[in-house]
Amino acid sequence: MAANSHIEWTEATWNPITGCSKVSAGCKNCYAERLALRLQAMGNPRYRNGFMVTLHEDLIWSRSTKI
Repeated sequence: MAANSHIEWTEATWNPITGCSKVSAGCKNCYAERLALRLQAMGNPRYRNGFMVTLHEDLIWSRSTKI
């Protein structure tokens, strides 16, 4: 989460999901999958499931925010 976004039309950015589902042949050389596996190997807790779609329920807002 980025609480102070530089995007002019929002206050913050939020992405509680990591991973992806391969849906086409274009996914064969996916850079995001390689990055996710690297982050998993480095011990990043957000990537403990590797590239499997994972919802991080602990990423919640404590106040109303325009995202």
